[in-house]
Formats: sequence, C-alpha cells, structure tokens
Amino acid sequence: MRSSKYLLCLSLVVAFVFVFIQAQPSRAQIRGLPKLYEEFKMPEKGAYVTYKVIYTKNKAERIITLSFMGKEKSEEGEDLYWFEQKETNPKTGNVNIMKMLISGNPQVIGTIHRMIVKSGKDPASELPQALVQMINQTPSQKTEAEKPKIKNLGSEKVKIKDKTLECTHLQYNSKDKTTEDVWTNTKVPLFSLVKSITPEATWELFEYGTDAVSAIKEKPEVLELQEHK
Repeated sequence: MRSSKYLLCLSLVVAFVFVFIQAQPSRAQIRGLPKLYEEFKMPEKGAYVTYKVIYTKNKAERIITLSFMGKEKSEEGEDLYWFEQKETNPKTGNVNIMKMLISGNPQVIGTIHRMIVKSGKDPASELPQALVQMINQTPSQKTEAEKPKIKNLGSEKVKIKDKTLECTHLQYNSKDKTTEDVWTNTKVPLFSLVKSITPEATWELFEYGTDAVSAIKEKPEVLELQEHK
C-alpha cells in the first residue's frame, strides 16, 4: 500500500505542474501575470508587492503577495534568492504559499533550485529535487513564443489606495491578435507592475513596501519520492 507521504507527493506534483503549465508556452511562470520584457533586477531583501487579481475565466478573486526574503550562495558560489508567493482566497480565507530559491527572474522557467509549499493549516513541505527538476523542465521552457509588438501609449495616472502613481502605459499586441495592457512605475519593486489587463486576468496593485517577512514560520519537512511496485 502506498504511504500517505507518497500520495501527498503525487498530489503536489499534480497541483504544481498544473499551476506552472496552465500558462501559455513561454509566458510568465506566475499564473496570470503578463510577461514583462524590461530587464529584471533583483530587489533588496524585504521588498514585496501585493495585488488584487481577478481571473477572467471564472471571475475568481485572489490576493497575491510576491516577496523577496534574502539571498544565499550555492556550493558553486552562485547568488541564489528566496522568492515567496502567497495567494489568499478572500472568500474562504484559504492561503497557499510557494517559497522558492531561485537563480534569476522568477518569471523565467528553469531558475528554481528549491521549493517549499504550504497549503492552509497543513505543515510546510519541501519538494524533492526530482520534482523541482520536473517543474524546471516543463514544455514552456522549450517553446519560445515570438515577442509581441510593444506600443508605448504614454504616461497615465493610476490610483492605488491613498496614492496616485504616474505610470507608463504599454500595450502588447501578439501575432495571435491577443492584446495585453500593462501600467508600470519603477518605484514599485520586483516587476514595476502597477496594473495589467490580459485575456487571462486583471492585476491591480494594492500595496508595496520593504519590510516583508516570510509567511512560512515552521521548518519544512523534505518529502521523498518512493517507487512502488
């Protein structure tokens, strides 16, 4: 009989492969976030952004916080960065968290070195390296979509809570005739994204800052994949 730990591993594989592959090939690794083509620079430790996200297909609303928790060196001396994605369902209060040790832009598939997950009140778990490698090698990594034509529509003001940000409005027009609009401001950490409207989702900045702390408090258990006959 298969152990509960083995079955948990299988469920994690299904959940995370779905999250990573359901985006269009070569699109953003973060579901629903448009691919941004400006040069990505790693933010300082503690930088975070929180967005209200509404997915077009089912009108589901989520609050998503993206944070950088610091960096460490790999055995080879490479700089690696702790990146965390916290997704909250405002209707149910359920929280899902992914914490990843990455070597580059989190929008690019193939940069993950470690991944820790936590769902609701369940204990945090670290995925085995075999699963991390599987996620890094999804078909999205190998299928490069052509860069869309990017049109600069000028400067526009976008209000977030009690602030008004002066933003650059860019429009992406792809060969498949899909259109995406993004509003950016360089003061906003991570991707400079203030707002985006795509066929998949609408993202609106809620708040940002430099004092983020990890939403995972406990030490994660490292899961093991076991072959069963």
